[in-house]
Parts: sequence; structure tokens; C-alpha cells
Amino acid sequence: MSTPSAVLPGIDRPTSHRAPRHRLRSLTVGVAATVALGVSATVAPPATARTPMYIGAVAGGYAEAVAGTGENLAEHAYSTFSGTPPTARMITVHAGSASWRDVAGAAPGSALYDDIVRWAQTLKARSGTIMVAYNHEPEAAAGGSHGSSADFIAAWRRVVAIFDAQGATNVEWTWQMTAYAFRTPSGDARAAVNWYPGDTFVDNVGADAYNWSDCGHGNGRWNELSWLMEPVLAFARAHGKAASMPEFAAQSDARRSQWIRNAHQFFLTNQDTLTAAFYFNRAPTVQTNSDCHWALTNSADYDALGDIARDLAHFTA
Repeated sequence: MSTPSAVLPGIDRPTSHRAPRHRLRSLTVGVAATVALGVSATVAPPATARTPMYIGAVAGGYAEAVAGTGENLAEHAYSTFSGTPPTARMITVHAGSASWRDVAGAAPGSALYDDIVRWAQTLKARSGTIMVAYNHEPEAAAGGSHGSSADFIAAWRRVVAIFDAQGATNVEWTWQMTAYAFRTPSGDARAAVNWYPGDTFVDNVGADAYNWSDCGHGNGRWNELSWLMEPVLAFARAHGKAASMPEFAAQSDARRSQWIRNAHQFFLTNQDTLTAAFYFNRAPTVQTNSDCHWALTNSADYDALGDIARDLAHFTA
């Protein structure tokens, strides 16, 4: 959950890598330029939606979200390759202090390589599809110690290749960026297009979408989720991919319950493309925008989120 900050487009795609493991839907390419997103065509959504999309909450506020809504919710958990893979609908994993070049160069026999193999084997043994993101919001650390966008892309591709070698075909690779990155011009190092690992390596275009309003990076504007996600959906459709919100939230406000209800309608309208949304229900921390209050605190907010979970025709945990 951050606003981005360095660097350059990717590396060549190895021809030995096979096509994406699973297509969540069949998409038809249409015609319309979207130059600002770094793509050349939009995709017309199919007439029928896929199975119900996941609705849930991020770990660290998940139990509170379940208690507050009184409903079963999907969970999005975070971990490191050196740890044990959590049991969750979506997992975001990184390599701790290792640089992206370290990950890209992980060789058989190294501790990092063995950890990634262990993760692949563990997730392979689980039933059903598991959404997995490697190193979320990399553009927010642009120019930092982890490396360049090219380094990130190489690391992402290496992780996918190791999982593929282990036969972990039940993993849905979910590229987790900030929604902000999809509104950033391609000439900016933080622009999403500069960090895209490539169609062969991504199943789901994920964006962390925050209505900052008057806190953190906000400028006082109240932004609906539909507006925040508009360029994300355009990018996903242009690349023939699913889209999701690994994190989404709004600053505490009397309008927040209606914001969540509006999000419900946005999900329904775009279920041809959207597959998952996890509310960021964590309390403020000193490290990340301590003036932002994302956690739901009243019955109106929880009822709005709960009503999405109770819409069993369209949503599931």
C-alpha cells in the first residue's frame, strides 16, 4: 500500500516458457488505442461472466472483518520464501532482504532456490487455484535497494519458471501493483507498463486501490473505486487478462459505507474481468501513512461489506 518512485522496461521473454497455465475466461480483442497505458488495443468483454469472484480481507484485519460482517470471507496473506506458505485464497510473497537480481539468479542448491521450490511444492499439493503475487508494489520502491524494473521482471520470471518446473499449475500469477501506477505516463519510471513481466508470465492484473481522500497521499478528493480501477481494467482487457484488487480501502468517512456499496455495483458490472477483491482492514501503523484509517469501525461499513459476501450468486470466499 504505497505510492510509487525508479526505472526501465523489461528483458527478453525466453522462448522455452510455455503459455499461461490457465485462462480464466475467453476474451475477444477489439480495436481502440490506449497509448497512455502502453497498450495498443482494448478487449471486448465476453457475454457471460466466470464463476463468482472472491470477496475478502487482507491478513492483519481479516479476523475483524469476518467478525464484523458475520460472513465467511476470502483471505489475502503475506509472507516470505523463508517462511511457511500461509493457507489463504491469495498469497503475496517476497524474498526478504534479497535483491531482485539475487532472486533472478537463484541457482539450484542455493537456500533461496530451495525455498522457492518448497513453496511451489507446498502450493502444488493444495486443492484449487491459489492466487500468488511476487513482491507487491515494486514500483513504489523504484530506485531502491531491490533493483530496477528490469531486475524485478527478471526475478518475477525466475520465480514463475521454478514453480512451473515443479508442476505448480494451480497457481494464478497475480501481478500486484498500485492503481496509481496505471494512471502514470509510460515515461515515468513508476508507470505500470515498465514493470509488466509479460503476458506469458501473468494471469491476473492486480492493483491496490485506495481512496486516500484527506490522508496519506490524498489531495482531498473522494475517489470511487470504479474511477480508481478504470485504467487497470483497460490494461487487463488489452492484454487478455483477468483483473483483481489484492488490496482496496477507503479512508474513514461518513460516506464510506456507500463507497463500499458502490464498489459492490462496480464488481457486478465488471465480473467479466474481475476475479477478486480483498479489503485492507488494518488499523493505522507508524510505518505506513499513520493518519489513514482504513479499518472498518461501524455497523454501516461492515453491513456494506457483508452484503457483498451475502450476494452468493456473484461472490464467494
